[in-house]
Amino acid sequence: MPPVARAAVLFAAAAFTAATAGAATPEQIDAAISKGVNALKTRFKEGGGGQGVGGSYGVGPSALAGIALLEANTPATDPTVKAIAAAVRDQSYRESQTYQIALCLLFLDRLEDPADVPVIQMLGARLLVGQNARGGWTYGCVQAVPAADEQRLRAGLKGAELVAGKDASPGTYKLHPMVQEYLTALVNARGPAKAEGGDNSNTQFGILATWACRKYGLPADGALDLIERRFHATQAPDGSWTYGADTVGVAGSPAMTCAGLLGIATAIGRREEKRAKTEAPKGEPPAKTNDPFFNPPPRPDGKAAGPKRPLDVRDQAAVRGFGYLGAALRAGHQDLKKLYSLWSLERVGVLFGVDKIGGVDWYAGGSDYIIAHQAADGAWPGEYGAEVETSFAVLFLCKANLARDLSRRVRGDSGSELRAGAAAPVEAGPAPKGPVVPVNPLPVPIAAPLPPGAAGKVATDLVAAANGAGFAKSLSDARDAKGSDFTTGLAAAVHRLDGDAKKSAREALADRLARMSAATLKGLMASSDPEVRRGAVLAAAMRDDKDHIPDLIERINDEDDRVVRAARAGLRSLTGQDHGPPTDAGPGQRAAAAGAWRAWWARQKR
Repeated sequence: MPPVARAAVLFAAAAFTAATAGAATPEQIDAAISKGVNALKTRFKEGGGGQGVGGSYGVGPSALAGIALLEANTPATDPTVKAIAAAVRDQSYRESQTYQIALCLLFLDRLEDPADVPVIQMLGARLLVGQNARGGWTYGCVQAVPAADEQRLRAGLKGAELVAGKDASPGTYKLHPMVQEYLTALVNARGPAKAEGGDNSNTQFGILATWACRKYGLPADGALDLIERRFHATQAPDGSWTYGADTVGVAGSPAMTCAGLLGIATAIGRREEKRAKTEAPKGEPPAKTNDPFFNPPPRPDGKAAGPKRPLDVRDQAAVRGFGYLGAALRAGHQDLKKLYSLWSLERVGVLFGVDKIGGVDWYAGGSDYIIAHQAADGAWPGEYGAEVETSFAVLFLCKANLARDLSRRVRGDSGSELRAGAAAPVEAGPAPKGPVVPVNPLPVPIAAPLPPGAAGKVATDLVAAANGAGFAKSLSDARDAKGSDFTTGLAAAVHRLDGDAKKSAREALADRLARMSAATLKGLMASSDPEVRRGAVLAAAMRDDKDHIPDLIERINDEDDRVVRAARAGLRSLTGQDHGPPTDAGPGQRAAAAGAWRAWWARQKR
């Protein structure tokens, strides 16, 4: 086969006009990585370099280079890595920009020094507050950090190592009290979340860092909910995503489609976590959760461990995204001549654990192209400067994985082979009609202002107690206490809690509301707070009062899916009927289901 034809088979000849006749050998790849590492060490030996600390990109390039060096197996004790770590730690206290906050957090996460946990939590607090109402980020994350805040945080967090609680899961930490106080102050100072959509370039870094936040005690569920809604609502008909959130229906680019797939991956990962908790087989050894690449062994007959599941809306979105990427790879899309785009592609390929996308070996072709464009000094030139571009190239060649725990979940999903191998999105069936989620942005739960006065104190005290042994008592006291402040405070705490603590607080809120009068419950079902509406719906079902059936039917058309699911469950409990809607239903499906419930109820009253 002629050299150009072979390159085309590997990775679209138009994208790699300088590709070699054959795929790069492991030795050539290792040599390119080694030269790239040396180039980064030369540029960042003092912690900053080129566009690094003090340059136009601030500390971002330094943190990115540190991640690349660590992924290339450079030890944390290496002088350059130590210099970068010192620069990142120092700048983190004053950092307010999204790219830099996310990269500093990801670098410190990858460094795995327990002494950095309070700083990671501080960065995560800024990141969560900086998310807008449409689930994205833009360049500015939070307001400039006042000097007084910086000094106070330095004094309180420096050297304040945190460890996992006695009953905590591996890799989880209690939120530092000063960070909890700082997070509350940021939320209150910020006010309502911004309505603009931000851009998917900043957002993809925000996604990675938000996922990492979860193991450090930060309440990230609300942010991940909005990320999922954002990318369901903004995918173009051809399966791509574009740079902004305001250009729905416009064809996107490979890099931004990778950002979209990253957001969808977090949704798939969380779904798989829920399945693992509810469907774990009894009497079998647990999965090797400490191994991010562990996959359950096949059955003796060679077949999969269980039946293939039907694709849900998350899988369908991923199939369409991979279909677009496969077509772009085969066509040699201009975007794939950029190292930024190639690193985006690498993140998705490694995250989903696929060797080919649309039949194209993305790593072989990408490695050929990258090695062919390496400069004599080991660096790679480009639009973002040699320091940044070299980090992109090294990360690609190393097959870096910045979300190993997410990758384990996504790779374990039985539909991953279909998603990555699809040459076109038709294998998932037709795309869902209409928006998958409400088009109108929902408020960011963590960004909801803390209620004033006693209610705010109730919420703050519950959040502060969440990781301690006394949380159950604090929760029961709030549940049983008299006064509306405890109702408001409980609902506010739910927005700020995560995991089992959030679940327990929701149950406590529903128990509290179940003691209220029918008229009060009906009023609470129209609350502006979705957690209050959800709690009131569940409380009505718990009371087993059929007079509430019309009220629950109205909540079937609620804008918040959590309330809709609660209303459907309550109606099933009260009536023994089920007229929908399905999980993740769009506005049309919700309206149709509400109509079916009303028609059924009208027949019962004849």
